Formats: sequence, C-alpha cells, structure tokens
Amino acid sequence: MKQITIYDLLPLLKKGWVAMDKNGRWWFYKTEPIKCLSVWFGRDGLPGKEKLSSSFNIEPFDGDWKDSLIKVEHKEE
Repeated sequence: MKQITIYDLLPLLKKGWVAMDKNGRWWFYKTEPIKCLSVWFGRDGLPGKEKLSSSFNIEPFDGDWKDSLIKVEHKEE
C-alpha cells in the first residue's frame, strides 16, 4: 500500500480533528481532543474517535506527536 501524508487525506474527511499518537497512529475525532500525558482523548468519548491508520498507510508527523493536532474544515461548509 502506498504511503500518503495526512494532508492528502484531509480533503476526504468530515469536519473534525486529526492527531497522531506517540506510536505513530493517526486518529480522527469529531470534536477537538484533549492531550493528556501520552495520548489524545476525545471529549465525546471513544465513539467520537476513529483510527485512520488501520485503513490508510499514513506517514508519521514530521515533529513531536504532541504538535500533530490538525483541524479538518472545508471552505464550502
């Protein structure tokens, strides 16, 4: 499977947030997550969190995982 960047995937995602955990796995959140110790927590619990890395081969964030949070929004929304 070809590796992509998270930026390649953003236009295909619903409005929300994406972030990489310390293990290099990317997650999608419906609401802005909270960084706590070594992980991100969704404010609306586990149902609001979807693992992107199991469906896509996404490159790790270029930097510290704590800085990986990206808001997903589309101009037409």
